[in-house]
Amino acid sequence: MKILQINAVYGFSSTGIITKDIENLLQKEGYESFVAYQTATAPPENSYKIGNKLDWKLHALYSRIFGKQAYASKGATKKLIKYISQTAPDVVHLHNLHSNYLNLNLLCDYLADENIPTVISLHDCWYFTGKCTHYSAIGCQKWQTYCGDCPLNKYEQPSLFFDSTAKVLKDKTNRLNKIPNLTLAGCSNWITNEAKKSLLTPTNIETVYNGVDTDIFNPHQNDFRKTHNIGDDFLILGIANKWCLPENEKSVKEIIENLKDSKIVIIGCTEAQKDMYKKYDNVLTLGYITNRQELSDIYASSDVFVNLTHADTLPTVNMEAICCGTPVITYDCCGSPELIDNDSGFVVVEDDITALLEKIKFIKSNPLEINIAEKHKKFDKNTCYNRYLEIYKKITEKS
Repeated sequence: MKILQINAVYGFSSTGIITKDIENLLQKEGYESFVAYQTATAPPENSYKIGNKLDWKLHALYSRIFGKQAYASKGATKKLIKYISQTAPDVVHLHNLHSNYLNLNLLCDYLADENIPTVISLHDCWYFTGKCTHYSAIGCQKWQTYCGDCPLNKYEQPSLFFDSTAKVLKDKTNRLNKIPNLTLAGCSNWITNEAKKSLLTPTNIETVYNGVDTDIFNPHQNDFRKTHNIGDDFLILGIANKWCLPENEKSVKEIIENLKDSKIVIIGCTEAQKDMYKKYDNVLTLGYITNRQELSDIYASSDVFVNLTHADTLPTVNMEAICCGTPVITYDCCGSPELIDNDSGFVVVEDDITALLEKIKFIKSNPLEINIAEKHKKFDKNTCYNRYLEIYKKITEKS
């Protein structure tokens, strides 16, 4: 069986690692695996690069002006379609297509006309909205019926002049719904249920969790605390892309000032973000970390991971922390809570600072004993991605 995955990135970032992990599993199980991508680190042998930098920039400009992402790059998409025809895959698996490199209408028309079984991984909400990847923070429900007058039009994938969300939603859903054999795979129960409320009418829809590499993310001894002179201090871990959001400023300040006898590490900081925390003696800021073993060392050294997310389909960081033996405290938002069991952390209401501090202090006084074997079985990447192999088999039998 031949499987072609299409994603914006390969080998890095969350969806790029997922694409690579699925490809490795396919090869291990004897499938023919192909990947089409925009950007890659060490692209695999059977792969195809979509477009070029000039085309991507023109596409981004078109999107910025007209508010229509995935409408340009017609030439690049026609070449991709030619590659798909030559490869003749039994299944096309779509991941992230909203990075200004591909024309969704052309691709959907081709998949529908050729009746190619198609799987879409819902890493975010883009496939069933007029433009946005997440709407939870503003509570928008327009996508269920008719987009337009978009509250995020100037903010997420900003459009300078036009609000095209009504047309984009109509085009997107009409084109996707024409694919006869379409499976949606939500990467959390939350997004699967959201997709069921949308205008999409797939043949099949189910949940397939994104997995983690438990050979890397596991409890282990390392030198992180020694290297950064942390000693035996209670260590709270946060991530800059959540902690440094304006809406989290008050919560972060409360954590820092109420837990001065603890050490707080914030990773993924820009230089400007590092400057924000220089005045706090109990805060250590680190830049973006690409090495997964180094990231695992930080998780394994921490006493609690605090995820201040207001919009996340399924935070891989939660799973990585838990698999390293570190409990998680997260807001009751989107797919994040469903990763937390009784022994692996706590869920608090969004922006409830009192509850947030109480749970951090509770873990500080009463360390949780996570059932590592159970969590590894649940979150291991091969266990999770074997579900895709089952889906591939099922949908090709129907075609």
